[in-house]
Formats: sequence, C-alpha cells, structure tokens
Amino acid sequence: MKIISFPHYTCGGLLCDIMNQTYSAVGDDGQIQSLRHSFGKIGDSESVFTNFDQQRFENLVNKYKDYQYWIGTHCWLGQIDLKKIQKVINITTLTHKSKLYRWIRAYHHYYIKSQPWQGLNGLDAIDKQRETAKTYLTPFDKINHPRVINLEFSSVVECSLDFINLIPNNHKHHLDRWKQINSFLYDAAVWTSVAADRFHEAEYELALETQYVYH
Repeated sequence: MKIISFPHYTCGGLLCDIMNQTYSAVGDDGQIQSLRHSFGKIGDSESVFTNFDQQRFENLVNKYKDYQYWIGTHCWLGQIDLKKIQKVINITTLTHKSKLYRWIRAYHHYYIKSQPWQGLNGLDAIDKQRETAKTYLTPFDKINHPRVINLEFSSVVECSLDFINLIPNNHKHHLDRWKQINSFLYDAAVWTSVAADRFHEAEYELALETQYVYH
C-alpha cells in the first residue's frame, strides 16, 4: 500500500493520476477526480487534518494492505504507525509560498463560488475572506520517517527538480492541464491579487495579535 497524504486544494488528484499513470476527469471545483485519490479519505479540515479516528484509518490500511496503487488521504500521518504502509508521499505546506498557493486555489475553486461568500459585500466580504484565510496558515508538516518522501506544495506548482525527479517521465499532459486549470497561480500579479491581500492581512493579524486596519 502506498499513500499520498495532502491537505485539500494542494495536488492530491494530480499526484494520484501521475503516480498511477491514469488521466481522470476534472470537476467543477477544479479538482482532478481520480478515484484512487479518494480511497484513503476519512475526513478533512480547512486547516490540517490531525484529529481523525486512528482506528478507522488502521482499518482502511488493513483493507488496502495488498493494493499496489497509490491512494490519497487528507490525514496527516505523522502520528500513526507506518509499518504496514510501503511508502508515503507527504505534501507539505511549510513555506509561505506553499500556504499562499493552497489558499489561492481554495479561494478561486471553492470559496468565491460558495455560500455565504456570494451573499456578502464590502467589508463583510473582506472580513469573511480574511478570517477564512487564517485557517490556511497552519502548515501540513514534514514526517521524519524512512518510508516518507516529503514534497513541498510549491515544488509541484513551480515544477521544481525535486518534484520532476520523483514522478514518472510521461507527465507533460498532466502538468499542462493542471497549469491551465490553475492559471491564476501563474499570473504575474498573483502575489498582489485580492486573494493574496486577504492572506497577508490574516498573517498580519495572527503575527501581531491585532486587527488589520483598512485605510
């Protein structure tokens, strides 16, 4: 059994498709609908999913222990015994870039299309967006274990060598489509976009423990 663990709106569907050499459809929420990327999901969190039922996950591991494909989960696996798992790719969000990339994906693919965001205007909308962004500041941490490969989410977005060297060679069509779906991540103005502004304001409030003042 091999697992890709990732916080939502990183690249679980993409990695499961690439590693399993499949090519799945894309949903309205911008997510690649790989069936295997859902096999290990037993819940989720806007932040980091650590408070999950470990016995339930153990039962899932026993169910798939002889399965030779990569499956996905939102569970952060640093607190469980990995001896029954062959290998783990753990998608981390330790850097500012990774957290921001994740937030911007969630902002565009989910939040701006959802309630109650669509019913808010002006400062009410800004406040809701800034408060939601705070949940994306908690990092999906590294796991120090010989069976775990830690891969920073920004390495996937930017196609860094550590990512390219990890995946099979026939990945171009996967990455080209993913970049098209997430074109806003590659916009020259991504760091000064509205979504980025809300993220930086959330950082400001948490770091200084004070309310951001709009001028």
